[in-house]
Amino acid sequence: MIRKWEILKRELVSDFQILQVQKKKVRSPRTGAINDVLALQFPPWVLVVALTPDEEVVMIRQYRHGTEQVCLELPGGLVDPEDTSPVVSAQRELLEETGYQASKFHLTGECFPQPAILTNKCYFFAAEKAEQVQKPILDAGEDIDIIKVSVKSIPALIEKKEIDHGMVLLAFFYFWLMQGQIGGTRP
Repeated sequence: MIRKWEILKRELVSDFQILQVQKKKVRSPRTGAINDVLALQFPPWVLVVALTPDEEVVMIRQYRHGTEQVCLELPGGLVDPEDTSPVVSAQRELLEETGYQASKFHLTGECFPQPAILTNKCYFFAAEKAEQVQKPILDAGEDIDIIKVSVKSIPALIEKKEIDHGMVLLAFFYFWLMQGQIGGTRP
């Protein structure tokens, strides 16, 4: 049976505002060996599958420094400390990045994006009847193009690898699961 590892010591190595690097000294419950490991501490994330009344998904294209590519993604971002819940963050991010608001938000799923080294969760939302109500309010480090994509064309875009962001793929999985379009049971 797998057991939790004992944490002998925690040390903040670096603080980069949106993420902190923590070094831990841990003991294996199986071998007793002591190891140093790193964990990246992030706030939670949110992603939104926002559907317009015409069954189009509000998507964005933006440059990503990690892959050094322009990615086709969903609106989303960090849960800010002043946000009272992930849904508030989802509403804020949709409005800021796209200028769209939606009448209803539904939590479709949540996960730990990379539990080997990341501490945070990602929350996925579906938003109904999204309509543009203002211009986007972008941060200085954001360059975003807003596009609307027919929800029916999403599988083809995934198959052609035009959508290849892992969390975006998972957002669509949860969306389709909620819609009953793929196997599984939802409460």
